[in-house]
Amino acid sequence: MSRKILIKESELVKLIETAMDLDIYIQTPNVASGSRNKDTEQSVEEIIDKLKELLNMLQSGKKVSTALKSKIYTNLDDLNKTFSSIKYQP
Repeated sequence: MSRKILIKESELVKLIETAMDLDIYIQTPNVASGSRNKDTEQSVEEIIDKLKELLNMLQSGKKVSTALKSKIYTNLDDLNKTFSSIKYQP
């Protein structure tokens, strides 16, 4: 006897993401990859520092033009795509 389980698409996506996360974390770490990623790690740290400073400016009331706000949203879209590509890369 076969049973069907109904789940929402959003739940399926979350389930797949969780399974992929688990797969990433149980893989044997590649020790050599740390040194290869040093420049990239430094770039990510610099991005984080600049974003923290930008957030502080915005929270303190810094005015931002519509064009610059649009660039922030575009950069977020690019970051999300890059993040997903790296996270789900085999």
